[in-house]
Amino acid sequence: MSEGPNHGSGTKIRDRLQVPDSNVFLPYTRIHGRRPGPTLLVTAGIHGGEYPGIEAAIRFAQALDPGRLRGTVNVVHMTNPPAFFAKSQYFTPEDGKNLNRVFPGRVDGSLSERIAHSVMSLAKESDYWVDLHGGDIHEALTPFLIYSDQGGPLVVERSRAMAEAYGIRYILESSSIAGSTYATSAQVGVPAILAEAGGVGQLSEDAVQIHLDGLENVLRLLDLVSDPLPRVETKPIFRKFVWTHASTQGLFYPLVQVGQEVHHGDLAGRLQNEYGDLIQEIVAPQSGVVLFVVTSLAIVDGDPLLAVASE
Repeated sequence: MSEGPNHGSGTKIRDRLQVPDSNVFLPYTRIHGRRPGPTLLVTAGIHGGEYPGIEAAIRFAQALDPGRLRGTVNVVHMTNPPAFFAKSQYFTPEDGKNLNRVFPGRVDGSLSERIAHSVMSLAKESDYWVDLHGGDIHEALTPFLIYSDQGGPLVVERSRAMAEAYGIRYILESSSIAGSTYATSAQVGVPAILAEAGGVGQLSEDAVQIHLDGLENVLRLLDLVSDPLPRVETKPIFRKFVWTHASTQGLFYPLVQVGQEVHHGDLAGRLQNEYGDLIQEIVAPQSGVVLFVVTSLAIVDGDPLLAVASE
C-alpha cells in the first residue's frame, strides 16, 4: 500500500495533467491529508455527456477538507475534455474511439490512448480507484455499479466491498470489458469500481448526490476519514450482463424501461425504417433487470440498444 505524504494540516492543490503530444489538459485536484494513509483515485467524464459524474467530482474535490483526511485523494474532474466540449456521445472526436475501451493506453497512440496512458500514471500510484459515470447523452439507466472479477482474490474482495459500501442497489461483478477502467485497474492490482448514476444528457441533482454519498462512504470504508461507515443493506450481486446491439440502421422504439424485470425473449423494442415498416423486433437477451436503454430514435449498425443483468 502506498502512503500519501504527510503535510501537517494537509494541502489541496489544483493542477492540470497534460496529455502527451497534445494541447489537452485534464483538470485535477490532489488532496493530501494531515496523516499518511492510502491513495484513492477518483475519475469522471470518461464519456463527454455523462454530466452527473463530472459535477460530483468537482463538488467532491471542492468540499473535501484535507484536515479530516488520512492519506491522499486525487480527483480528475474531467477525463475527456475533447468529448465533453464537442458534446460527443461515447467517442473522442479526434480519433473516433471509446476512451473506456482503450486502457491502459499508449504514450505514442491516438488521443484517446494517450489520455488513457496519462490517467494510468495516476492509477498505478493509487491503492483504490472510483470511476464516475452517468449514462451518456442517449442512455437512460438505473443506477448500478461494476467491478471486475479478475485481478486476484484480494483485489476482487476489496472492489466488492467498495461497491457494496457505495449504496447503489444494483451491483455487477463483471468478467470485464476489455480496455475499461475497472478491468485494467484490476489487472495492475488496484481495486476499482465503475459507478453509474444519471442519464440522457441531464445534470440530475439526485444522480450527483448518489455519487457524493457513495464517495463519502468509500472514504469511510477505506479509513481515509475517521467517520464510521453507515450500515449498508446487503445487495445481490449480478454476474451476467448481456448487451443487445443493433444489427442494422433504423429508428428505435424501446418497449421496456430501466429497472424493469424481463424474461428471456420478451419483446423489448422495435427497429423500423423511415417509412414506419418493421425491420427487426428486439427481444430481451436474457431474464433479469434492464439496467440501461438507449433513448435515441436514430440508430446505426452496431449501436447498443439495451442491457439486462442477472444473478
